Amino acid sequence: MKLKLIKKIDVTHDVKTFIFEAQEHIIWQPGQYLHYVLNHPNPDDREAERWFTISNAPYEVHPAITTRFANPSGSTFKKALENLKPGDEIEADGPKGKFVLEDLSNQHVFIAGGIGITPFRSILLQLAHDKQPINVDLLYANRDDNFIFDGELEEIASLNPNFRIHKFVSPKKIEENDIKALADTLKDPKYYVSGPEPMVEAFEQMLKKMGIVEENIHTDFFPGYEME
Repeated sequence: MKLKLIKKIDVTHDVKTFIFEAQEHIIWQPGQYLHYVLNHPNPDDREAERWFTISNAPYEVHPAITTRFANPSGSTFKKALENLKPGDEIEADGPKGKFVLEDLSNQHVFIAGGIGITPFRSILLQLAHDKQPINVDLLYANRDDNFIFDGELEEIASLNPNFRIHKFVSPKKIEENDIKALADTLKDPKYYVSGPEPMVEAFEQMLKKMGIVEENIHTDFFPGYEME
């Protein structure tokens, strides 16, 4: 299907959101992703396709990509994406993915690294919009204090006492003790980890070493990003 760019939004100094209008109606679950193809001249070795979480919540109707542009010599795909103008089109298919909440009555620990906040934005905004319970502790690590979607997340937290945000600015990292301290106060929480691939793999191993059973660990990694 074709997606037409509606507008671009500067989220932080190096993060942009691209909002699209779909040629056909898309229904997605918060936390899912789309597969994109953006043909462009002289693509690099990663070529013309990518997979991006839908950073908008379903109630916002229009699918969106939110991504970081920190590297001036970044991929040709990202350069082509950044150069899109309103009215330009990109190919997409999906939605796909199982990084979705299964039982809202459970307590959840969300672990996000940098741009890995995107599926959590979709999940949390939809829960808030639907006035559903938000039983979530968000451990959010970022390279600096420009936290992506900071205002939106803080507003949700201000209205939902069971949603708590714990921020970590580099060089401070989310440590095993931080997770254990939360686990001691929660009843059999479900763990959702999203961020750069090395970070997600490290936390998955950490959680398993802590004795968390595999079915309580859900992961969503972003290839091509360094660890936050």
